[in-house]
Amino acid sequence: MTRKKIFVVDDEKDIRDILSINLGREGYQVESYPSGEEALKALKKQDAPDLIILDIMMEGIDGYEFCKQIKASKEFRHIPVIFLSAKGEEFDKVLGLELGADDYIEKPFGIKELKSRVKVVLRRTTIAGDNGTENRVYSYKGVLLNPDHYELKVDDNDVKLTKTEFEILGLFMRNPGKIFSRDNIIDSIKGHDVYVVDRTIDVHIMNLRRKLGAYKNIITTFSGVGYGFKE
Repeated sequence: MTRKKIFVVDDEKDIRDILSINLGREGYQVESYPSGEEALKALKKQDAPDLIILDIMMEGIDGYEFCKQIKASKEFRHIPVIFLSAKGEEFDKVLGLELGADDYIEKPFGIKELKSRVKVVLRRTTIAGDNGTENRVYSYKGVLLNPDHYELKVDDNDVKLTKTEFEILGLFMRNPGKIFSRDNIIDSIKGHDVYVVDRTIDVHIMNLRRKLGAYKNIITTFSGVGYGFKE
């Protein structure tokens, strides 16, 4: 099996070394770069990595600008990004996620937590090629969700979802095995041009199950707790 390749982009050598050693022990192929400029050059010269772990505060091209550039690129926008930064204010996290990052980890960090979150991002992200283009898709059995194309297929049949239904299903498929309360769901999808309140969550779940047909049971109810995606 081909090893997953991870780019680590951070101007602190100690951080690069810690991540290279520990992620290498997990079986990943790790390449580290001290600046956004060097990482961008490397991207254009070799096969794309499966994940980029990216510092924010760097001279020259900082992490925000780096992320903005690759997410604007048809060639690289599919690559998941985890921000790793000492900037821990809510504004910084929101900005990073709005730029397209998949996760945001504050420095100082615990290596066990970081390794776990790396695994989660890599597990939930698959790459599907289509005429030379690459898109991030989430699939399980006969269900395939393509956020880039705003598309759901069930057994290769197109299924139309409302914006809210799409965001809820995407939340579940990105986080298999995780249980979300109604408040968790609302907090996670607000800001995605949807309006949802506690009392309507059950209705959206009911509609999703109906549209998933034979796969309706992949959305599990945890009595008194909430909902989750069953692998």
